[in-house]
Amino acid sequence: MMNYIIAMYASAIQQWKQISFTGGNLSFHLATIPMVAVFTWIAMQRGDPEVISYLLVGLPMMTVWSGVAFRIGYTLTIELSNQVLQFVYISQTPVIVVSLGKALAQVIWGLPTGLISFFVVYFMTGTSLQIANPGFFIFSLVLVVIGIAVASLFFSPMMVLVGGRAGFFNTIIPFGLVLTGFVFPVDRLPPVLEVMARCMPTSWAMEAVRLSISGDVPATWFGMVTAWGISILASIGLAGVTYLMFRAVEQRIRITGTRDFY
Repeated sequence: MMNYIIAMYASAIQQWKQISFTGGNLSFHLATIPMVAVFTWIAMQRGDPEVISYLLVGLPMMTVWSGVAFRIGYTLTIELSNQVLQFVYISQTPVIVVSLGKALAQVIWGLPTGLISFFVVYFMTGTSLQIANPGFFIFSLVLVVIGIAVASLFFSPMMVLVGGRAGFFNTIIPFGLVLTGFVFPVDRLPPVLEVMARCMPTSWAMEAVRLSISGDVPATWFGMVTAWGISILASIGLAGVTYLMFRAVEQRIRITGTRDFY
């Protein structure tokens, strides 16, 4: 286990250096400002302070998701096309361990995008974030970040299995914005979409964020713990499915012999 953690850390550092060298530009962090401004303006028309407070956290997380999901999803495809995946096989480290380290690096690199989005919402609404339970809020936010990384990593082997077809993410990312719970609580979705959203770890983590902001924790302690627990279980379950997909990718590579040419 310790060797896997070291490998994950090393892959995260390598990915961070690569991002800083090739893709760490300001335009990436500023590109989501128009989308955030539109969502905020729509929320302001309703005039509900609770909605604004929710968006102060949800919209920043939404921009992080929309920014890094695409990059994480193409990680494995890029490694195949660049012919560097063979070094992972030589190290005998599971591909999913290396990919998870890269995914965490991508999410951390994308967090400034969320900070910029937060200030956009703050300056447009003039509403500051009032957190009744900072400790619970921080832990819930960590679960959100983990959920983003796990959910985004899910698309990495999927992109290889579907052949990396163009336009794949054009439908996935907008659909994901609804199911992740970043824009509004998933209990306000139609029943079919709500059931699908409940499978996402971020939807439960955002529910915990909402409860930690409201301050009525004594009355909702069970709800808080439930949201934490299901978010963790959902992350583990989604990671398990992702692991099986990585195994399927490895099997396909061995059968087709396309490890070095994709």
